Amino acid sequence: MTKIVGELDLSQIPETEYKPELELRVAVVREDGILDSTVVKPAGAKQRRLPFEVEFTPPVLPGAHRPCPVVLLAGPNLSDREFLALDTVRHVVDLGAPAERASTRAASTAAAQLKIGPIEVEASIYRCWILCCRTFTINGRIVCRHWQYDPRRHRWTHCDEPVPGAVIEAWDVDRFWWWYWRDEIVSATSDINGNFHMTFRWCCLRWRPWLRPNPAIDPEILARIQHLLAAAQLPLPTIPPGPDPDPVVFQRLLGGAANLPGPVLAAATTHGAASLPALQQPAATLSAQALRAMLPASAELAALRVWPWWDWDDCAPDVVFRATQRCDGRVSVIYEESNAQTRWDIPTTLNVTLIANDLACCLPSCRDPECPECLKLTQVGCTPVNLISANAGPPDLRGYARVAAADADPWKDNPFCDALRVRGGVGWDVDYFKVQYSKDGAPWADLPVAAFAGYSRRYWDGSVFSPGIDFSPKNHSGQTVIMTRRHYEQLNPSVPRFGGQVVWDDYDSLFTFDTTQPGLAPDGLYELRFVGWAADAADKLIATSERILPTCGQDTAERVFLRIDNQARVHPGPSLLAPCKIPHGLECNPVTLSCGLIHHYTVEPDCYIREIWKNEGQPGQACVSACDIVRLEPTDTLTIHFSVTCPPTVQDGHLGGYWLRAEYGASQAFYIVDSGGSIGTLAGDPTPEFGPGYSQALAQGALRPHWNGGDFKVTLHGSDFPLCCAYLLRLWAWKRTTSGCSDPTVTHFNQFELTFTVLRPELCGELCPPTRDPAEGDGGKPR
Repeated sequence: MTKIVGELDLSQIPETEYKPELELRVAVVREDGILDSTVVKPAGAKQRRLPFEVEFTPPVLPGAHRPCPVVLLAGPNLSDREFLALDTVRHVVDLGAPAERASTRAASTAAAQLKIGPIEVEASIYRCWILCCRTFTINGRIVCRHWQYDPRRHRWTHCDEPVPGAVIEAWDVDRFWWWYWRDEIVSATSDINGNFHMTFRWCCLRWRPWLRPNPAIDPEILARIQHLLAAAQLPLPTIPPGPDPDPVVFQRLLGGAANLPGPVLAAATTHGAASLPALQQPAATLSAQALRAMLPASAELAALRVWPWWDWDDCAPDVVFRATQRCDGRVSVIYEESNAQTRWDIPTTLNVTLIANDLACCLPSCRDPECPECLKLTQVGCTPVNLISANAGPPDLRGYARVAAADADPWKDNPFCDALRVRGGVGWDVDYFKVQYSKDGAPWADLPVAAFAGYSRRYWDGSVFSPGIDFSPKNHSGQTVIMTRRHYEQLNPSVPRFGGQVVWDDYDSLFTFDTTQPGLAPDGLYELRFVGWAADAADKLIATSERILPTCGQDTAERVFLRIDNQARVHPGPSLLAPCKIPHGLECNPVTLSCGLIHHYTVEPDCYIREIWKNEGQPGQACVSACDIVRLEPTDTLTIHFSVTCPPTVQDGHLGGYWLRAEYGASQAFYIVDSGGSIGTLAGDPTPEFGPGYSQALAQGALRPHWNGGDFKVTLHGSDFPLCCAYLLRLWAWKRTTSGCSDPTVTHFNQFELTFTVLRPELCGELCPPTRDPAEGDGGKPR
């Protein structure tokens, strides 16, 4: 071990600028690495000479006997990265111990402890130590933002709900050519209101990217630089194999690479910049000024802080945010910004609002407390109740969602399916309720128990959410009822309250209408209403309090219509085999209710390709079956006959649309039929309402709100197939049903696939030799 003993001389610092509370650091440095350091601080305002001792292991090269010289750096007490990048006082110390000056023992003692003279600190550099490091404060809030339409004011408004317990990280972004770094600055945890506070120190540092390890390549900046150089007809540097910034990239741009010795250049190409000794890296080669002189100007890259177009000291952090939250037993990333969202050179006080994604658990606050003596339904699933029709027509649209949607909107005239979470606000004087239904106009009856399902909700205890609290129907005083949220709070006064209320993760769930059991809730039109009770001191239902819950602000009962249409698991038997008929249903098994991996065992909807004909209706027409190889001239026609259907019943007929796509090659495809346009000529076969979308079928004569589909055909030409290749025809059909949240195109759907190969003589003559007239035998002419 070696010890360097000395003192810092602060006598040149004026009294008005001297800060005795400032901690200073003295470090021993070699090859841009700190071997060891010590921290010193004045004992009082009068002390200007600060003694120090630094003990370290001296650096010795392999095979050498004497240590290498080291550099003493003095500056403020900062982290290693900040300390090395800040302006510091520099003092070189030679650790050699000449043998001729002392005995072996004396030389050993001198080598173990070196005394150096005082190191003077100039006022200008001391002033930077004070002013170049500033304290930054970030105040923020992380929220879930909910947009809602206000019918009274006829405009959209938003409400922010806080995200508690989220860990928000602030990261600094640095860019160098097409490389970038992200370094975490500070993190904080949001409180119950979603607020967070960060404070940290930042110093004005010299920009030294060569010392920064482990960068990443920014694809967007890489593309911008390549485009800029290509436009200026400059050579495009290749991306080096290693991860670190490589000076050879810039040597080649400036023509300096040719001046490097061959072995050095080869080593740099293989091992990156670290293999180039500093003396073999000419300053001009790595100069931002020299590079800007030969590169095209780019205000855009300068604004994005890309070196060398931007070349300044890093005096303020460039911040992006990332946030995680533990919710439902897992940690999810609920907010993350890209480099393009960097806030460059933030002020010393920054205020931000971060909008969390759908993975966040937020505290519901966008609500008014419920009024007594009434009920107001708000949503079925994610569908607002005011978008569910109560219009008996004609046509009868009761229970369909989004009946006023535009014709091109796939979310139009949607029936419901599966388990539906019904939401709303129930008066605080209602302790228990049950649900009654009327199906297709029948008398009112209690909803069957299996269809009357519950849910769970959790409350916030100040740090985390509680385990789920069960709100399921139970037999109470001879009635199957669900307890209201307010009544649970009354029965459990120990539940934590904030701002005069319990903070729940779900305020508005009422019950779950489980329509998945056809025996209890078969397809049809359902009208729902609610019966409420108050409870006495013993928590028994008060018989005289029973009443049909009215709509808030009105004298009529609060009700909602729901058109239910679930997907039946039935499928017709196999089609009869016939020439040119493509079989349908051969793979379906009535025992396992499966048709294999592609086609679904259902007729809600059903879809399949019946026949394919080449040059149909012309002399020499030929049918095409699965796995066939068909030769097509550009003017040849290929007619595809297919069926897309739903059961033509009062409860069904809810076909939404279909598309037919040809897939080929490596992830290539084109749409033969699609609601946005078709390559082929689509027609009925003979069904006149051929769509391919619901709104188009209505314009073709389908009777709203039903479209049963039918038999259709589409005609292509040989020129529509761009390559000699195998083609997979994928037919996809869907109904308009939704669970209240799900996309109808992927809720109740079906698909059918068929493959064949197309050869076009003008595109692949080597694979498609001319055919000969068989009547002429081997001597016939090609045709």
